[in-house]
Amino acid sequence: MSKLKRTARRLMPRALWERLAEIKRTVRRLTGYPDTARVGATDYDEYWDAKASTGMGKLSTFRRRRADVFARVIRPGARVLDLGVGDGAILKYLIEQRQIDGYGLDISPKAVEFCRAQGLKVDLADINQPIEDALDGHFDAVILSEIIEHIPDPERLLNALRPHTDRLIVSIPNTGFYQHRLRLLLGKFPLQWVVSPGEHLRFWTLADFRWWARQMGFRIVVEEAYEGTPFLRRVWPALFGQAMVYVLEDASAP
Repeated sequence: MSKLKRTARRLMPRALWERLAEIKRTVRRLTGYPDTARVGATDYDEYWDAKASTGMGKLSTFRRRRADVFARVIRPGARVLDLGVGDGAILKYLIEQRQIDGYGLDISPKAVEFCRAQGLKVDLADINQPIEDALDGHFDAVILSEIIEHIPDPERLLNALRPHTDRLIVSIPNTGFYQHRLRLLLGKFPLQWVVSPGEHLRFWTLADFRWWARQMGFRIVVEEAYEGTPFLRRVWPALFGQAMVYVLEDASAP
């Protein structure tokens, strides 16, 4: 940080500095590309190596809001599986807040090793392979937190999970968020990646996801924008919700 920037930050009221920083981030999201951008497949061990120096195992404000929604829709003491558990921060938070019987699966050996060092029950598994082989018993809920947009066939995964859980808790970006729409007007595709343009393979707006869930034979029992424009994301989530949490139940179940 330059000397001028440090001085400005010290002299400005915190709220004003944070507001200006958010405006700067918004302009960059609308007009540019991440500084970290590189072409190629994402290496998740490499991702967690980088994350280790910047807060691995800690909940950012963004993830904390997501975790709070999960906590509201999971009953205390429930048996819960977190697919793509990553550094385990959300799973650990739910164990502490809701006293759940929590399990996790992840594709990264380094993430699994980190989670186990925190005392979490986490195993290695690739969700692009038949997930049934990695499941142990029935779960009250299965969490898919920012996962299904990364895989080529989420339909197969959700159908495989259906007999093993009462509800699926899914969080995804909303491609209909107003900043993504403005970016398209400026001739650039919605920016939902940080490291590689190949991070996300599937995209949904709210209307798309509602249709898709019906086609899959699920009913949506909870729909909440956990990130986006304050207040407006609750009033008009299709336009002002940046990221969504859905709770899905089998439509054929009583």
